[in-house]
Amino acid sequence: MKSIAKIWLLVLGMFVAIGVIGFIGKVVLFPVHVLDKTAETGYGIVNKTLNADNAIFNYEQFHDLYQGAKQQTVNITNSKNQINMLKETYGEDASKYPKDVRNDLSFQQQTLEGYLIQYQKIVSEFNSNSKKLNRELFKSKELPYQLPLDYKELGI
Repeated sequence: MKSIAKIWLLVLGMFVAIGVIGFIGKVVLFPVHVLDKTAETGYGIVNKTLNADNAIFNYEQFHDLYQGAKQQTVNITNSKNQINMLKETYGEDASKYPKDVRNDLSFQQQTLEGYLIQYQKIVSEFNSNSKKLNRELFKSKELPYQLPLDYKELGI
């Protein structure tokens, strides 16, 4: 009977010892686990950033935004010219314009405001992406680092 109790105590002691050794192993090896997960995450980020599809997308996006900003500059200039032509033709006092000309002037002014807002949005996105390391890597050296907030400074 004593030998059976000794065997049970020995088996129970082995399970407790294995549990304690396992716990100590986890505590000791936890920093290694954290480093491994950090390296794995870093590798995933680098791999995604340098992925060919992602690189092409970022490269094209910078060019698209730059061309969009240039187009908005042309649109703004054209709208301002149309507003100025209306004022040259009918005078500065818009209250004296015929109703259809007042409506046209109002439309042109609203269109101009839309173009200005769109230009600011494009510039904001371009400049934001230009500051991001994972995006800036793929920007062509032919493009400026940042686009000016004032459309007149873009210089087309």
